[in-house]
Amino acid sequence: MVLFEDYLSKKLSRKEIDFLVEMIAADSQRLPELVNLITSENVQTAWHAAWGIEKLFAKYPDLFPVRLLDTITDVAIRTEKEGIRRLMLCVLIRADLPDELPVKLINGAFEWILAESSAIAVKAMSMHYLLRVCRREPDLLPELQLCVSHLLESTDSPAIRSVARKVMKTGRSTSKNY
Repeated sequence: MVLFEDYLSKKLSRKEIDFLVEMIAADSQRLPELVNLITSENVQTAWHAAWGIEKLFAKYPDLFPVRLLDTITDVAIRTEKEGIRRLMLCVLIRADLPDELPVKLINGAFEWILAESSAIAVKAMSMHYLLRVCRREPDLLPELQLCVSHLLESTDSPAIRSVARKVMKTGRSTSKNY
């Protein structure tokens, strides 16, 4: 039996992460073990665990029960590591929104969009996530558009500008099916 912590603490390529994904898919009872390693003190282990989870969710979303998605949400909110936050947001963008929207994550996403210290990818993923939330809660769209307009004044990032155009276009749409 492979010990995930040992495996993830080494330098890994995409091919090795893909191997990990297939190993978990074959034995999904080990998925919580992988999720718990996202919070490892070893940065490389935590990052590889997050990368594996993001790839696993992209390929096998049905393996993730609500409680694990709640854990992933909690990690996205609490982590100080921008790369891990970005990967957890990637998962949450693809996942169905929970019945009760995670207010702390929504507030965090607004904060990450505006924070100068946030990585560009985290800002972009936050905008994507909030745009999904706005589909359910259209009253939040003006606030998102305001945040995005402030962000546009201070960035020339193509990634930010691309997502920002989608957000701003949504407001001009006559349909609520954005």
